[in-house]
Amino acid sequence: MRCLLPILSVLLLFSCEAEERLSSLDGWELTFSDDFDGEKLDYEKWTPRDPWGVERNRELQGYWIKAFLPEDGILKIRCEARPSFYDGKKRDYRSGMMSTSRKFSQTYGRFEIRCKVPKGAGLWPAFWMLPDPPSWPPEIDVLEILCQEPDRVYMTNHWPRTDDPQESDSVTGEFRGPDFSAAFHCFTVEWEENEIRWYVDGILRHRSRDHVPQVSMFLLVNLAVGGWAEEPGENTAFPADFEIDYVKAWEKTEK
Repeated sequence: MRCLLPILSVLLLFSCEAEERLSSLDGWELTFSDDFDGEKLDYEKWTPRDPWGVERNRELQGYWIKAFLPEDGILKIRCEARPSFYDGKKRDYRSGMMSTSRKFSQTYGRFEIRCKVPKGAGLWPAFWMLPDPPSWPPEIDVLEILCQEPDRVYMTNHWPRTDDPQESDSVTGEFRGPDFSAAFHCFTVEWEENEIRWYVDGILRHRSRDHVPQVSMFLLVNLAVGGWAEEPGENTAFPADFEIDYVKAWEKTEK
């Protein structure tokens, strides 16, 4: 997600002449996995709320705990054009955020989501990482999509500004691919001590060696409305679902 406070972003378009593919899982140990096969969200793995419980980024939704709908091994985070009360005021939309804060966090590794995003102006799904216990910055955004352009994914590394550690600088990679709302796709980060690499369906699409985080980070998955994605358009259909097949993390066992 965009950060809690205003940021300065540097946008990079990443391309490579020869495709660099994600390596096999040899030498990796699975440390976190949820295939969403249960009848409800697993509260031992996830907390179904925003760790701060506050409005950010001029977003329009309130988060509530009933937005999570597991069905046939797919978790739907459902956004509805129905009123909610959140952070002291009434909202026109309600949706969901879940995190592993204080339940799972890790320094370095491979982090992956297989998902299908909704389509429509104003919708903003994301899979991202923050320090545990919750603080900001740094932040790693594995994927963000503004669903008026469901074929474009944003991948970002945020770090504290030297003149004001409560604000951030950032570097963002942008990849334009297929319509990510038409089918399920895999979005992966490999985070090492000196580099972060982003993969879409197993192909390298962005990397950053700037100010790589060195702290343990937890996972967040959410579907926001408004903010960076602007307001929903008249053709945006509700309810809108962010569909998740799995979320997994691995730790490297071989150096």
